[in-house]
Amino acid sequence: MSRKLHVTIRSGGPASWVIRLLTAAFVVLIVLWVPTRASDSLIDTATTALVWMAAAMSLNLLVGYAGQLSLGHSAFLGIGVYTTAIGVTRWGWSPLWTMPVGFAVAFVVGVLVSLPALRIKGVYLALVTLSLALVFPQFIKWPKIEWLTKGASGIDQVSYKFSKDNPTFELFGWNPWGNLRGQNVKPFYYWMAVLVVVFVYLVCRGVVKSRMGRSLVAIRDNSTAAAVMGVNLAVTKGVVFGLSAAMCALPGSLLAMKTGTVTPDTAMLTVSGSIVMLVIMVVGGAGSLWGPILGAAAYELIAEKTGEWNEADQIPGFLQPVLGWSEMPPSTGIFAVVLIALMFFAPYGIVGLWRKQIARVVTVVPRPAGTANLPAEGSAPAGS
Repeated sequence: MSRKLHVTIRSGGPASWVIRLLTAAFVVLIVLWVPTRASDSLIDTATTALVWMAAAMSLNLLVGYAGQLSLGHSAFLGIGVYTTAIGVTRWGWSPLWTMPVGFAVAFVVGVLVSLPALRIKGVYLALVTLSLALVFPQFIKWPKIEWLTKGASGIDQVSYKFSKDNPTFELFGWNPWGNLRGQNVKPFYYWMAVLVVVFVYLVCRGVVKSRMGRSLVAIRDNSTAAAVMGVNLAVTKGVVFGLSAAMCALPGSLLAMKTGTVTPDTAMLTVSGSIVMLVIMVVGGAGSLWGPILGAAAYELIAEKTGEWNEADQIPGFLQPVLGWSEMPPSTGIFAVVLIALMFFAPYGIVGLWRKQIARVVTVVPRPAGTANLPAEGSAPAGS
């Protein structure tokens, strides 16, 4: 009777680093292939997926690691959108300079919203953040600030027109992008989205791997025990809520640059946008760094493939009895079915399913605690 192949890998060992390097090379290959070989429509789809990735990663830091349920991140995304739109069209700012401004504004708003989180949690905190998502579009339409936000009509001509009369992507008077006038700008926005995703990922990874990350997990698992162990609940919750909100504003700024026209009724700025972020995070795998990335890719792939099914005859034959009755593209319904199926077969999302299958053939032995700074076996001690 043949034995099943099973491999043991030590974390931090040569085999572990080879796997990491191969994974990184595969990701880089895909990132480089999209703007150089793919069609314009695929580049546009990939850019939208990257926007969802950054937004879902920021939400994952709050929900997946800190355990603070939020349904109002569409408002923080909207802060980034309108900061860029107003800064570019009204004050002539460079779109790049509006991103740190939106980051700062969203951080302050996030810290203020976190104040109720100090006393409530669970479904009650979800209702508080849900009210934020509901109020934001109405606040944009408020007549007293319509002079700034243009109300329900929205703000147009936000995107860069590549002429001397409009704001540029300059940095201290330096334009590293060259002359983009008359060129296809879709790859440009794609690379901007890649930079935003990389930045958000590195920030999330830095927080998770730090002492604050351990505090977040402790608060999520047992806030009382975390407080007894010396974790400052108020400061930790406030900082992570503000940081999560601030990072969600960055893809919002990019969205304003890409679309060129923003309105308060844009789907991503309403409650549906918050729900999509939450679903993406859950499908990919909450509490994991790669979960929102895989979830956003899966969501945008399904939305792109099924978004053209406007008529019953456009739906594949074997799916017409199930989806032919719908008067709208069934992309949202299909993704909902995928979510329900994952909750049964993979409750920890795509990442959890992958880890479960890999664990059958590979065992990763973690590095013993406290050995990171010890000299290698057989080496001379320091100072000898």
